[in-house]
Order: sequence, then structure tokens, then C-alpha cells
Amino acid sequence: MKTAQHPLVKNYLAAVARETAELDEEHRNELIADLDEHIAVALAEEADPDDQAIRAVLARLGDPRSIAASALGESPAAVPARRRHTVVPLVLLALAGIATVTAPAVGVVLAIVAVVALWATPQWQTRDKVIGTAAALLVPILLALLGLLLGLETATSGVAGGEWTILAAAISPLAITAVTCVYLVRAGQHPA
Repeated sequence: MKTAQHPLVKNYLAAVARETAELDEEHRNELIADLDEHIAVALAEEADPDDQAIRAVLARLGDPRSIAASALGESPAAVPARRRHTVVPLVLLALAGIATVTAPAVGVVLAIVAVVALWATPQWQTRDKVIGTAAALLVPILLALLGLLLGLETATSGVAGGEWTILAAAISPLAITAVTCVYLVRAGQHPA
């Protein structure tokens, strides 16, 4: 088994990643790779490293908080995490979801601003930013499709769309926005 796949090593490296969330992604990944390599070299001397040997190597490396403090102090690329800065994209995304239902043009503008703010925030990994962007773009597209469906229903039957279509048009953007915000909050707390 590779050492990076061992649960103790995975947990240790994940703890270091969480503690160094303030570092830019490149420096954090470099630090994790260096630690992983150091662990692998230290355990290569063991014929079949058991949990006790792995714990001893991890103890010699030090507490993840100490490693993070050292890395943050030495790194010129350290970015101070500001809660206000990481909340802005979430608030904008939530407002965009609400505004898209009530004032679509305003909602689209807010969605664009939310996406720009999301990409400017170092808190999330690229994968999380792509998911947030897709969700922000999905809301207006979904509303446009539902509006088209509602228009087709009206044109073919002469009656305004069914209650389910109207309900879906109102609830879908809010649900997508809520799920995306929850996902981003959780992803921001546990960087990979």
C-alpha cells in the first residue's frame, strides 16, 4: 500500500491542507507533496510499516497546526483569510437566485458578479469554483427553459401554464442556489 493511501497519512495531510487554507493553492499543494514524499522516504526504511511506525513518522513531522504556522510565516504568497471576503460570493449567489425569480435581468447581473467574486476568492479549489459557476449559470438557463415551456403550453392550449410549471419556475432557482451555497460552505471548510 502506498503511504499516501494509508488512512493515518490521508488524515494527517488533510489536516495540514485545512490548516493551510490561507496559502494559495499552488503553495499548499507543494507543501502537501513535500510532506507526502518525506513520509514515503521515512517509511521506505521499514519492511512493512504498521500503524505504530506511521504514527511515529507523523509525530516526528509535527502537529499540522505547527506545520501550517511555519508555512504561513515563511510563504510570501500567504493570503490572510478574511471571512468577509469568502462570504461575499455566497451572499451574491443567494441574492442572484432570489432576483432571478423576481427580476431576471438583475438576477443575471448578480450571478455574473457572484461568479467573478467566487473566482477571486482563494478559499475554494478550482473544482468548487467550476461547480459554483455552473450552478450560477444553470439558474437563468433553467428559468428560460421553464419560461419557454410555459409559453408553449399557453400557445398550444390557450391557457396559462399549469401550476406545476409555475411552481417549478419559482422553486428551482432557489433550490439550486441553496444547494450550491451549502456545498460551497462545506467545501470551503474542508479544502482538498
